[in-house]
Amino acid sequence: MNIATVLEQERRQVEQELERHLPDEGEYPERIHEAIRYAVLNGGKRLRPIITLAAARALGHDGAKIVKAACSVEYVHCCSLVLDDLPSMDDAMTRRGRPTTHRAFGVATGILSADALLMHAFKLVADNGVDVGADGRRVATAVRDLATAVGSYGMVGGQHVDLEIAGRRSVDTETLEYIQARKTGTLFVLAATLGGTLLGAAPEGLERLRQYAGSLGLAYQIVDDILDAEGDPDEVGKDIGKDVDKATFVTVYGVEAARTSASGLISRAREALAVLDGDTALLDDIAVYCLNRSR
Repeated sequence: MNIATVLEQERRQVEQELERHLPDEGEYPERIHEAIRYAVLNGGKRLRPIITLAAARALGHDGAKIVKAACSVEYVHCCSLVLDDLPSMDDAMTRRGRPTTHRAFGVATGILSADALLMHAFKLVADNGVDVGADGRRVATAVRDLATAVGSYGMVGGQHVDLEIAGRRSVDTETLEYIQARKTGTLFVLAATLGGTLLGAAPEGLERLRQYAGSLGLAYQIVDDILDAEGDPDEVGKDIGKDVDKATFVTVYGVEAARTSASGLISRAREALAVLDGDTALLDDIAVYCLNRSR
């Protein structure tokens, strides 16, 4: 079975869980709950929650035990997309092949839907901790890791620096990697380690997953930059050419150098899996998929 088929099977299962843990359609107040569902249930790849489930298996655990944690990671991702698309950020018109949330519901409701998704993510992590009998330290660590991944040491920090250098095509490698690692990489690391943290996995295994996901996340963002420069908007499912005036690996170093960097990062990600005792096949396949994807 090829990786595309496996990922589609995993995606469908995740999709059911994502909907199951959202407010019901028509539940009061209807408009905000409609916007939340619109922001989440819109055909994404669901790669991050799939990684959460696969990472649990790589540590020798049952992925079904941390489904709520997997959903929380995707809710954070969807929250970030709503905010990234706002007029004050990227001012995007489409996302995943349809109008962005703020265009469909208005800016105010779009912002509130993002806020609600983020809070719902924290709730699910706490709920999942109770489900698996995690002690206070494990739950606190998981909540801390989620907060750090989202805040100024993570996604918010990366987005801020990205905005701060907007219009500059000449940026040093350290700053560029800071932006890319935090805008994208921190959530990949959270996805790979959140379930293991709640389940009490050994520190050595979690560290290997951090190494895997850190390299994978940076490579994923570089491929995103390549697709923004060369991709087909119908296949990519969102506006392209938005990064032409931004500092990315493509605009700074060119497409071929970006491809080389992404390839090296994927090799490092796959190497990090070698010492894990569980089933790492899907994580390894995901790394190859991320390098070669077209959307």
